[in-house]
Amino acid sequence: MPTSKQELIGRLIAAFRDAGNLDGAFEEAAAARLGIGAGDLRCLNAIENAGSLTAGELSREVGVTSGAVTGAIDRLERAGFARRVADPGDRRRVRIEVTPEFRSRAETIWGPVAADWQRELASRFTAAELQTAIEFLETTTEIGRRHLEG
Repeated sequence: MPTSKQELIGRLIAAFRDAGNLDGAFEEAAAARLGIGAGDLRCLNAIENAGSLTAGELSREVGVTSGAVTGAIDRLERAGFARRVADPGDRRRVRIEVTPEFRSRAETIWGPVAADWQRELASRFTAAELQTAIEFLETTTEIGRRHLEG
C-alpha cells in the first residue's frame, strides 16, 4: 500500500488512466450500438453535458476543426441524435442540442451503468469523499485542457 503522497498520486493517476481507457472502450461499444462513430459520440456527450453548444464551442470542446464539427453535426442530425436550434439570446446564432431520440437510446446503453454507479458510489463513499473525487476530476480536466491547447 503506497504511503507517501507521491506514491498515492501515482496510484491515483494510474487508476484515472485505467478508468479513461475503460471509458474509451465502453464509448466505442456504445457508438457501435448507436450506429455512429466514436468521434460523433464524443460530440454528443459534449453537447449533452453542456445542455447545448454552438458549433464553435463544440469544436473547442472536442478539439477538432470547425469543418470536422460541421460534418459531425450533419451526421448526427441525419441519425436523429442532434438538432440545430436558434439561440434564444441571439437569433442569428445556432446552437446544437441532443434529441429525445438520443436520450432514449442512450438510456438503454448507459442506464444500467448509471444505476450501478449510483448504488456503488452511494454505499462506498461519503458526500465529502465524492466532492473530493469531483475536484480531482475537474482538476485533471483543467490540466488536460491546458496541455491540449498548449
